Amino acid sequence: MIKFELSKAFHIGHEKIDADHRDLVRILNDMVDVFEAGDIPGCQHTWHLFCQRIEQHFGDEIKIMADFGYGEDDHEAGHQKILARVIEIKNQAQSLKDWEDCLIEMRSELLGWILKHDLIFAQHLVTIGYNPV
Repeated sequence: MIKFELSKAFHIGHEKIDADHRDLVRILNDMVDVFEAGDIPGCQHTWHLFCQRIEQHFGDEIKIMADFGYGEDDHEAGHQKILARVIEIKNQAQSLKDWEDCLIEMRSELLGWILKHDLIFAQHLVTIGYNPV
């Protein structure tokens, strides 16, 4: 399975958010490693870590966005939808095929979410003249 990649095109321009995104991708790549090793308990453990990390990230991200005067109406609702799905996967996945499907889904969902929603916040940062340097 091809590992996840977070190219510069996915960078938001806020160090905390970008660091969180890199960390989430790192965990998903760890998941690819344990999946390829056929390690179902490893998949479960790594997914549990991913669940914890993504929940923390979503909370932090909403606070950061609010601090910058950004409030997309459905952003937090979208986070809750993704989080519910991540937890559902954690509770249901048992076979290697389940974990493979999970990784494929996350590639689409997580990276798609960044492109469709978080990059709009990146545009907001540019508009308000945010310069982290």
